[in-house]
Amino acid sequence: MLKGNLSTRPFYNDRIVTVAIAAGAALILLATVFNATRLYTLSSERSQVRARVEADAREAARIRAEADALQGRIDRVTLARLATSAREANQLIDQRTFSWTRLLGQLEDTLPPGVRLTAIAPRPDRGVFRVAMAVVARDLDEIDAFVDALLETGGFYDVAPIEQRANDDGTYQAMVQASYLSSRGPVRPAAGTVPP
Repeated sequence: MLKGNLSTRPFYNDRIVTVAIAAGAALILLATVFNATRLYTLSSERSQVRARVEADAREAARIRAEADALQGRIDRVTLARLATSAREANQLIDQRTFSWTRLLGQLEDTLPPGVRLTAIAPRPDRGVFRVAMAVVARDLDEIDAFVDALLETGGFYDVAPIEQRANDDGTYQAMVQASYLSSRGPVRPAAGTVPP
């Protein structure tokens, strides 16, 4: 058989081409082996993660079932009684920490000369102290002056006379209600009220 090369610069070294092709094939083979190894590793990791997820789902279902069983065993009447007792205890604590000295000092500073305080009753109501005061004055203007003086202290808000009546002796009796900021610091007013 005749071998002929019609190119202007013939290349007779076929070995270099064969080695290059073999090296390329070896690289492709190595990449394929690496990819197959990674695929096997990732598949096994995926199986482990899937098994862990299923175990966690079973555990969550078990915990949910236990919680439902516990809620079914709770005595709602006893729980309501406990909640009421806790509320009463908190009110007693609020009353115990109430500063009569501070309240009476503020009232003494604001009481006009023509107004007498005959009764006072503070009571906690959802974190706010409500103070009811029975006062006797010579005229209604003095009661209004007392209300204004309470507002100016900054310790009272929502101050208003709720009952007013004339006595037989010419004096006026009124019941004044106010919200009081206790000695433990400012308490956020109830919804719909704005302190001065």
